Amino acid sequence: MGRGGFFSISKGTKVILAITLSVSLLAVFAAYLYYGDLNKREDPRIRKAKEFLVLFEKESGKINTLPYFYLLDSANVIFRSVPDYKTSFEPGLIYNNKCSSLLMVAIYDSTANREEKNKLLDIAMKYCDSSIVVYKSWISDWEKLSYEEIAERISVHMNDSDKVFEGLNFRRIFEKRVKDIMAAQIETPRRLSVSLTNKGTIYRHQLLVDSALSCYNKSLLIWKDNRTAKSNLSVLMGGEPVKPSIIESLFPPDKNKK
Repeated sequence: MGRGGFFSISKGTKVILAITLSVSLLAVFAAYLYYGDLNKREDPRIRKAKEFLVLFEKESGKINTLPYFYLLDSANVIFRSVPDYKTSFEPGLIYNNKCSSLLMVAIYDSTANREEKNKLLDIAMKYCDSSIVVYKSWISDWEKLSYEEIAERISVHMNDSDKVFEGLNFRRIFEKRVKDIMAAQIETPRRLSVSLTNKGTIYRHQLLVDSALSCYNKSLLIWKDNRTAKSNLSVLMGGEPVKPSIIESLFPPDKNKK
């Protein structure tokens, strides 16, 4: 056996490892540049609110995320304090996150008794209804606007004379805001569908079957690919949960298409 024994590495393997390492480093560096650039384009007035939402999202895999509601409340205060975000879709995200969290505890927390679960469902319903109001209002105001119309509307409150944009590339920040709103024209109806699905699930656990059925059907009318709504509707009708097909798993629907 040679000096290297079983641990000797051929020249070809070294080349492959070197290439792999280089590609990995380039990918990390590219990601750093990309997300750093995105952060620079973020509206500084609500940047901290977005950070709070990301921090809450990191906890969303837990059954009980109620201790992290302060993150959502902090984000909401910021959104509500900026005139052109006060009536935007973001507060709807906060309300629905709270609804989903309360619903998770009501369904899966084995330490909660029936009375506590019912109270959690009632509070979840209030947040769910608030999210639905926000989403419907936003869709009514923004869904059909063109790039130019959006730019004209937000320029009332968002302009380079504001000192908060001093030293920043206002044009890039402004363009990102317009593009975010255009993306929300697709995503917000889906968010509304999710809120209606949550409402149906609350009704289901309150044993209000007809109301649950109505919510699931409304949800699917808005977004036919809402698999959670399909699955809950199937269970409500005595069937099995809906699982994605092999084709759907390999080729999920394009999020950028209505």
